[in-house]
Amino acid sequence: MEAFDQLAELYQGEHSRNPHQAALIEKIESMVPTTAAILDLGCGTGVPTAKVFTESGHRVVGVDIAEGMLRLAREQVPAAEFIHADLRELPADLGRFGAVTAFFSLLMLSRADIEKTLVRIAGWLTPGGLLGLGMVNLDADSLPVEFMGVPVTVSGYPQDALAARVTAAGLEIVSIETVEFVPPGGPPESQIFVLGRLPA
Repeated sequence: MEAFDQLAELYQGEHSRNPHQAALIEKIESMVPTTAAILDLGCGTGVPTAKVFTESGHRVVGVDIAEGMLRLAREQVPAAEFIHADLRELPADLGRFGAVTAFFSLLMLSRADIEKTLVRIAGWLTPGGLLGLGMVNLDADSLPVEFMGVPVTVSGYPQDALAARVTAAGLEIVSIETVEFVPPGGPPESQIFVLGRLPA
């Protein structure tokens, strides 16, 4: 999204130190083989997700639609491969990955596109592969809001409905929790973190 081209450094400053996201990244890193490749959808500036996984020796492919985000990502995580693309237009044969992460990127899609993307994620995972998903706890479809001073549209689900969408895509729920995160200078935000797994 063009909005995020102008927000890259500000977004990183406010949202790269989410302890709940960090904990899920650490859990996935402990569960996947070191030889597994990682796909980070909506990778943003590469921090923290791509940075953590590359430092652990994983091959990381990050995807984002915002060139401003990707410029920072390439500077900060030179060991990763970054692709400028719309998540909805990625090819089905992108590759097979031991884990796919999507931290607050799917919420920028419509619910219909979120559900299609979850199915596609299942197709990119190796058997037993993991999904790390972060979403805002929100019952809405393409709701216009202002985020960090710029207009965007966001979609989301309450926890039970999100779990149902993940399982409908063919993934098992390993864990799911709703938490509160307070970004620096921002209001508290209710967030949902999901760890899913493609059955072996």
